Amino acid sequence: MLMRSLPDHQAKKKTSDQSAMATGAANRKPRPKLPHLAIPSRTRRDLPALEESFTPIALAIMVIDLLLWASFFQRAIVGIAARLQIAWAALLRRTGYHVQGLSRDARRAKPGVILRAIDRLMQEVEDLAFVFCLALLPRRRSNGSAYKAISLRAASGPRRNRGLILRLAGFVCMSLVAPRLALAEAPEVVTPVELFDADPGEGVRVSPGFVLYPRATVDLTYDSNIYNDDEQKTEDGLASFRPALTLRSDFSRHEVSLEADADIRRYFDISDENSEQYRLNARALMELGYGINVRAIAGYQRGIEQRGTAGDVFFTDEPVVFHEKRAGFEIERSANRLGLVFAGNVLKRQYSNTTSGAAPVDLSTRDVNIRTARLRADLGMNAKTRIFGELSGNQIDYQLPVNPSRDSSGYAALVGVRHEVTALIDVEIGVGYIRQNFDNPSLSSVGELNYRLTASWTPMPQWRLTASASRVIDPSRSFEAPAVVATEFRVGGQRAIGDRLLVGAEAGYLDEEFRATPRNDKRFFASVSTNYRLADNIGLILTGSYRNQDGGEFGRSYKGAAGSIGLRASW
Repeated sequence: MLMRSLPDHQAKKKTSDQSAMATGAANRKPRPKLPHLAIPSRTRRDLPALEESFTPIALAIMVIDLLLWASFFQRAIVGIAARLQIAWAALLRRTGYHVQGLSRDARRAKPGVILRAIDRLMQEVEDLAFVFCLALLPRRRSNGSAYKAISLRAASGPRRNRGLILRLAGFVCMSLVAPRLALAEAPEVVTPVELFDADPGEGVRVSPGFVLYPRATVDLTYDSNIYNDDEQKTEDGLASFRPALTLRSDFSRHEVSLEADADIRRYFDISDENSEQYRLNARALMELGYGINVRAIAGYQRGIEQRGTAGDVFFTDEPVVFHEKRAGFEIERSANRLGLVFAGNVLKRQYSNTTSGAAPVDLSTRDVNIRTARLRADLGMNAKTRIFGELSGNQIDYQLPVNPSRDSSGYAALVGVRHEVTALIDVEIGVGYIRQNFDNPSLSSVGELNYRLTASWTPMPQWRLTASASRVIDPSRSFEAPAVVATEFRVGGQRAIGDRLLVGAEAGYLDEEFRATPRNDKRFFASVSTNYRLADNIGLILTGSYRNQDGGEFGRSYKGAAGSIGLRASW
């Protein structure tokens, strides 16, 4: 996704697992049993084919091969340079010039080093290409085909490079071991959230085809720096009430849902910071068959810019309020090896005027229309590995014409691989290029390296570890900066203690570079949480967080900590 619609990087991301986990509800069905680690007996023909373990092994060997190749290349360059030094010294002697002592490398150099170096380099390139093709190109699925290919390669022609034979021997040994290790893995991974049994409740049936899922959260929070500003650091406490309703169909095919939630905050001392946020979304899923699904969404949101973030105007009397209207669609084809996704989205964001020191502040220059489109293709190489390519674009049009213009358009390209290393480790990594062009010719285009990383590891059913990295270009809320290049890294973990207690921790780093201005905000944040199920459908939540931002001379620098205790219930 090229553009981010919400600037609130302090707010926690609410995934479906986290939302369900926080309710503290008990599952009505039996809890998932822990997987047995015993290795089931199998006949030889039932063992997975050797090729199924090729990809991770081949990639590891390719890395080793590249390191060996780089080491040899360095030695070859030194040898070639030494031979050139000898030749140059001989030429100078013939012309009558006195030549001082040669270097140690030149004295040790032997004739024919250049030809041998070229030959060795070509052999290493051949070996590297061979291992790559052996891992990724389609082959006939049989246990013997890989062994024949390796044997023929190792025995073909006179080989002065014995390193390949040793690497291929290691390749065969690891390939023989890897499938048997896979047999010891559980066929189904139980995550901490599933072990905690945090389902959202049975719901209330309101008609033959629809079920209503109500839930609510009430908590008390203490914040050491509510303005996120060290110059006017103020501490305060607040009470928040977050009700939510989800009306979802339970048709045998297709699905529609309506979601509504709110976040109402009341501060104990600083009543100007009181706020109300609302969100309403309608979703539809049409299953057309043959692996083709069509999704549609439309929604409205009334939100606030969190203090200290990129969208917060310094020293406003009240939080900045914005209104968003959104509509989008997604067409997905997931049958066979090739998966395709095409999505489009239209967003209209408008800001309410505010005051600073009782003086009115007009924010109409922020009102913007954002249109985005995304096309992604996934190709399955085998049961565990898929390569993907993704292309997305955006068009940003500010509703109020200004001079100079701040309108822009851009695109992002990403290619990568998604690989299930084991049943417990899932990794997706991609690299590419991201660019934003501005209508104002005086503003230079923004072009950056693009990357994305998501990883999940469940070493045992009680633990789950995650990591992510991403880069996006945001439309700037500041009139001086046309765009913000945001780079974010996150790591997190969850630990289930029995079926009543779930603890978690998360840490991250965010870098926001405001283009065309010297402002650069660097923010570190961390949080811990504890969820304890008091009874069916009722949970107790304890959270603590810390934040530290360095805005330099032109941004906002601050530190702050917060802690909260609350109750969540679902029906």
